[in-house]
Amino acid sequence: MCSFGFSPKLQAQRSIDTIKRFNINLTFILTPPFVNKTSNLLGDKRPLNTLEIGEVYGCIERNAIGLILLMGLLIQVTKDKEIKDYFLKGKKLAEKKIHTFNKLIRENDNFIGFPLNLEVTNSTTSPFSKKLMLFFICSSNQIAISTLGYALSITMRKDLAAQWSLIMAEIMGFGGDGIKILVERGWMEKPPQPIDRNEFYKS
Repeated sequence: MCSFGFSPKLQAQRSIDTIKRFNINLTFILTPPFVNKTSNLLGDKRPLNTLEIGEVYGCIERNAIGLILLMGLLIQVTKDKEIKDYFLKGKKLAEKKIHTFNKLIRENDNFIGFPLNLEVTNSTTSPFSKKLMLFFICSSNQIAISTLGYALSITMRKDLAAQWSLIMAEIMGFGGDGIKILVERGWMEKPPQPIDRNEFYKS
């Protein structure tokens, strides 16, 4: 027994006794199922596993929130044509992603999500500046790429992995267009830079 009065062996036995008291199958808990050699784990026809379903639902939810924000908070109140066209492009992209992944969920006989636009009012008064709204969308694009990269890393179905990759490419293109507008209008702050020691060497 340890000097603190704790016995790992005794504690383990107590845990086993608790499991038995609740009639829980100890073998099931201690022995997880393994993948069969003949299974189609990396194929594109098997049902989605729970990790993949979670990422698909997360993607639908994030785009549904983004769609509502674009509809009410941004597109509806923006008077600048260039920025409005950019937001409309983002709206179409969000709708496309929601449709694509709802279809995938439906094919696997799971519940599908429907974005609701009841939260969007008829106000046309902008609560934020054009610069802030555009910066918000560009920042959201960066977060989307990060979350899609994680989803891609845990996906084992080939067709779903291909969908993540295609959407990442589309978002990167959309995000690039937004950054271009920021730069052209002088709204893009320069990120902190390392010391350029080559300049010291030249002088």
